[in-house]
Amino acid sequence: MRSLLRYIVLAILLAGGQPAIGAGLQVTPIVLDIKQSQKSDGLWLTNTSNASMDVQVRVFEWVQNNETDVLTPTTDFVASPPMAKIPGSGKQFVRLVKVGQPAVAMERSYRIVVDELPLESAASKGLTFALRYSIPVFIQGVNKPTPPNLNWNLAAGPKGSVLLSIHNSGTTRAKLSDLQFTSNRGGKTHLVNKGLFGYALANSGRHWSLKNSQLFSAGGTFKVVMNGKTLQIPVSAPN
Repeated sequence: MRSLLRYIVLAILLAGGQPAIGAGLQVTPIVLDIKQSQKSDGLWLTNTSNASMDVQVRVFEWVQNNETDVLTPTTDFVASPPMAKIPGSGKQFVRLVKVGQPAVAMERSYRIVVDELPLESAASKGLTFALRYSIPVFIQGVNKPTPPNLNWNLAAGPKGSVLLSIHNSGTTRAKLSDLQFTSNRGGKTHLVNKGLFGYALANSGRHWSLKNSQLFSAGGTFKVVMNGKTLQIPVSAPN
């Protein structure tokens, strides 16, 4: 039988200071905030296993099109080196260098995708696992930043779902975590998502599909942690 190659994808969306850890690979930091005046920054990749590890690093511009997150290859940054072999218990510093990036008025968003590549010898023996880390990178704008200003809206979705749309008219991102909803019908609180829910990027937004449309049918109040601060957001019934 042909060997089975399986990928485990870990989307690291956290903005904390702890390293991303998995199957011998550590990536730190797990978010980069870069000033407009900075020419470069970087990541440390650490191999905590005894075997050597091949990794690939790619850079993407990250935008939201009011529906979802969109990643597009970009030349605004160059990762050096873009590929590396890290020996067992070894470390590799990957420098991210700006290349001809124009100054912009507000914060811009990117993602650094780090892939652990399966070794051919391991793949030929059967089941192997590869890891992918997606590290948020934010470039400050030249204008004085304005805090996130979010507009929340519920709309009917397909197959018994609702669409939660969140638009951010501020010039800095909103990181959303620990989402709860209290219905106007009965007043019972439901946990929608524990931990990170997502981002509303600067002057952008997207929607999320939520199951159980009956839960949201009478409107209610969302409770969310935005950039570390707890907020209460009333919303009308889906239109």
